[in-house]
Amino acid sequence: MSEGRPKVLFLDDDPDILASAKLVLDRGGFSFEGVETPAAARARLDQGDVDLLLLDLNFRRGDTSGEAGLTFLEAALAASPELPIVVVTGHSGMAIAIQAMRLGARDFVVKPWNNERFVGSAKAALQAPSRAPIPLASADLNLERSERALVQAALTRRGFNVSQAAKDLGITRAALYRRMEKHGL
Repeated sequence: MSEGRPKVLFLDDDPDILASAKLVLDRGGFSFEGVETPAAARARLDQGDVDLLLLDLNFRRGDTSGEAGLTFLEAALAASPELPIVVVTGHSGMAIAIQAMRLGARDFVVKPWNNERFVGSAKAALQAPSRAPIPLASADLNLERSERALVQAALTRRGFNVSQAAKDLGITRAALYRRMEKHGL
């Protein structure tokens, strides 16, 4: 990690998102740089002094598949396996976020984010040990089990504080209660 404030690179095609993230992360103790294209992010990562990559999964207007972001995630981790990456998604949904985590992302944040959760996720990603990505061929891609695991992880992380866990998951408390009941939690 670099001396002083950790350097964060955020790849997102929306300049308003980048401006908002800059305000939040600057106040959170980070040195921030935003880029709008994968090519600009690759060039910046090649310089080698980025401590954390925040990665939007969709780079083209109207595309919500997340494929472009997952491809970039795989390439970034292949080039720098120790680089902590946090996925920031607004349209792709939980299934894509789960897939990103299995590919090696350290965490995900849902847009619109909670500022405290956003900064906390960035700090936690820098402190977490790196881990090898889970090969998708052997990964459990069952959406029900994955959703249950995410809900359980959020609840555990927040000491079963339903309000905080719901914020982390980007859903309402009522929606979290429904999911808890659905999964017997």
